[in-house]
Amino acid sequence: MTIKIYFDGYCPESLLNGEKAEMKLNEDDFWESEASGLQIAVFPPFAAILSWRGKGKFRKSDYASNVLGDLVMTGTQKESGFLPDEDKILHNEMELSCYLKKVVEKREEPKEA
Repeated sequence: MTIKIYFDGYCPESLLNGEKAEMKLNEDDFWESEASGLQIAVFPPFAAILSWRGKGKFRKSDYASNVLGDLVMTGTQKESGFLPDEDKILHNEMELSCYLKKVVEKREEPKEA
């Protein structure tokens, strides 16, 4: 039996840190965490974690937690950058944490004036 991690509409990175952060649709039509900028592209039954963070420019939309749930979390295909890669299904919190550290860019800290 293979265990998979499911996307429930909340930011998976925040959940790893013991926090619950909402995700909203951004201007690029990706779900973006209001807390960390982590982005997810949804192609049911998959939710692919993008390697770059959003810029916080949100559309007027409902929260992902109100409209999505139980999508298998994956990494992305190298060629497209946003399509789910079925060979990169995330099976546990350790795989998710490693993927976030290795693949997802860090959020830039604001520069002091």
